[in-house]
Amino acid sequence: MSILQGANGLYIEHFGATLVVQGETQGETQIKLGSGIEILLEASSPGATMESTDHYDRRCFPETRNQFITDIVHWATAPENPSPKIYWMSGPAGVGKSSIAQTCAEKLKASGNLGAAFFFSIKKYDDHTRLFTTLAYLLSAVYPEYGQALNTKICGDRTLVRNKLRWQFQSLIVEPLQELEQQSRAIQRRVIFIDGLDECADIGAQMEIIEVIASSVNAGTTPFRWAIFSRSEPHLTSTFDSPLVSPHTHRVFLPISRQADTEIELYLRGGFANILRRKNLLHLASTWPSDNDIKGLVDAAAGFFAHPATVLRFIDSQSYIGLRESLESVLSPIKHRISQSDPLCQPYKELDQLYYLILEQLPEDILPHMLLLFSYLVRTSFVGEKGHRIAIICNALGISETIFRGIYHHMQAVIAVQEPMTSAFIETIDLTGSFYDQDPSLKSNDSVQRLLYNIHGAVVFRHKSFYDFLIDPLRSSHFCVTAIGIRTILFDRLVAQHEHYASGYVIEGTRLVSSYSVTCSTRSLSWPHGTNFVDSFLQFEAFRNISIYLSCDHPRFDQFLEQVPATSLQKLSELDFRKNLIAIVMDQPEFILTKDNLVAGFTRSGLGRVIGASEFMCIGEDQHGDRNQGFQPTKFLDRVEKLRKAGVMRPYHPWLGSGWATSIIDIGRRPKTHGCVHTGRYEVGLSPRSTIYYWEFDTKRRYFHGFQTVNYKEAYAIYRSERFEDVGGFVGGATGQSTRSFSAS
Repeated sequence: MSILQGANGLYIEHFGATLVVQGETQGETQIKLGSGIEILLEASSPGATMESTDHYDRRCFPETRNQFITDIVHWATAPENPSPKIYWMSGPAGVGKSSIAQTCAEKLKASGNLGAAFFFSIKKYDDHTRLFTTLAYLLSAVYPEYGQALNTKICGDRTLVRNKLRWQFQSLIVEPLQELEQQSRAIQRRVIFIDGLDECADIGAQMEIIEVIASSVNAGTTPFRWAIFSRSEPHLTSTFDSPLVSPHTHRVFLPISRQADTEIELYLRGGFANILRRKNLLHLASTWPSDNDIKGLVDAAAGFFAHPATVLRFIDSQSYIGLRESLESVLSPIKHRISQSDPLCQPYKELDQLYYLILEQLPEDILPHMLLLFSYLVRTSFVGEKGHRIAIICNALGISETIFRGIYHHMQAVIAVQEPMTSAFIETIDLTGSFYDQDPSLKSNDSVQRLLYNIHGAVVFRHKSFYDFLIDPLRSSHFCVTAIGIRTILFDRLVAQHEHYASGYVIEGTRLVSSYSVTCSTRSLSWPHGTNFVDSFLQFEAFRNISIYLSCDHPRFDQFLEQVPATSLQKLSELDFRKNLIAIVMDQPEFILTKDNLVAGFTRSGLGRVIGASEFMCIGEDQHGDRNQGFQPTKFLDRVEKLRKAGVMRPYHPWLGSGWATSIIDIGRRPKTHGCVHTGRYEVGLSPRSTIYYWEFDTKRRYFHGFQTVNYKEAYAIYRSERFEDVGGFVGGATGQSTRSFSAS
């Protein structure tokens, strides 16, 4: 049955994009393809915008940070000269940079001076490839004539949204503006905000973003002013110090300063009043909290706005009865420090103490699940709109709705849960059928899949300072989620969950087919939706997610390899790697290898291609001739050796079969100009559930070619018949289907 059988004129809206389903003809559903602007939207991050509901309220509390806000608004609206066109506000985490950015952006939008605003967020909206696409999308709404030119340009070449940063900026922003200028339709000057640049996942991209903007300012190719907010990291400081950037930049440092005490006090008093108002306890406002309580909290904040913000969220999450006790639990260590004349010896000491207090109050039955969940979250890097998708993550880890709600109840001071996406389209679906039995056109539609991925909502850390706390053992002690013990627990859980989900599938040709009945499909999940349509999707995506994490050549596996003891690594050999590989490549005919799914030991992006149940990879020189400086052959071979010793991989000879202890690392010599070529053939796992991994790399020319397969003879024949010397040759032999990136959730 069609996923939308019987639908007529149905609209599914998501982030402003509309999937239009026209009238039905004999059970067939027609879907209107997207315009250039819709293509741009799919390559953007609407959740990173100023008005998105994907983040907590970042605005400054009324009557705080007034001078900074006034200065930025004045800079943004000042005459063209001599005001510099780039404004950089830097400072440590927790001093209120994002709040200032949000407040200024809102004021400038109200006055008609805002062009666009993008807010990076660690582990969620941290993909640099979506910055300029998002800005271009937002600008198209502000300038309709620019939007028309941009729409035409993307319709003529849909690959523009996948270009590198510099070329994205040129083709999506500069060139459409130049077209308008040539037609005497130049646009009005506005300001663009970029917040949290240091939270962009790629350090090199952070520097390139600044340089691209400065080059545009220097050449006068765009009419914008640029406000950038970030920590003052060394690589960012050196970039702003460069001759290209420095002359065009006005700098402001937002320090940790006790001069903010008055504003922090105002913020605390207003925050407590709001808590009492929401709980209908305003009659307590005259006595609670006391002036001494407020003074203690102001002293503890020591200039950090993140501290009072966390205090207020922590207390607000308590019951009526627990309000006084929770405040006292925060104040007690502060009073003790004062009585002992213990000066702060590190800038985040009070904030860390507060985080420690919140974690200590977790019930014993919730704590292990929280550590497991957070250990997973801090390892994950997300692309685009995926975010921390609760439905996939909890089902991958075996965390139930009850347990997750318990974690959130106790941790809502430091984590936020975003509401599930609207799922009105479910009313048109036969929910008794599997997702994978539906109409192919809807089954592969990104908008529908996005709704299913987020059927239970998303979870995010409220502030980067808490993420930093969790991964630093010197700050978080036994709550550190990167410790060997917790990493081992996470690894063992993923292995157990892999076996659990793998048992529910059988291999039919080159696909996995569920062996569960409708009822068992729902029961296999720790947090089901309750309908076979949604649960069949969640079941497979949870298994795919785990399979990616446990892929021996995936970069995320490095942390397991470095920390997990050999006794745990040995468990991998028992996994069904045939199902593991098929789960990863199924319905992925062609994909882009990014920083999230590259072969371990390599940092250059490349391409992948799936033929049957074989995955072919090609990493090498890019189209501009920039060689892969991140190539680490020793690291790659060391990982192979460690897995061999753990019994997970073993040499494979196609003529002798599996299990032969014969070394097959052949080191041959091509012409000297080509360098040294290394090849390897290894069996991963135990037959008959094993796969074969073949690779070839050149330590001088810095390329990597290889494949993983369930049928070595067939895959090797394809590999030899379609030999490629670089990425371009590989693309030339591809199927012509559109590329996509994919990685674990």
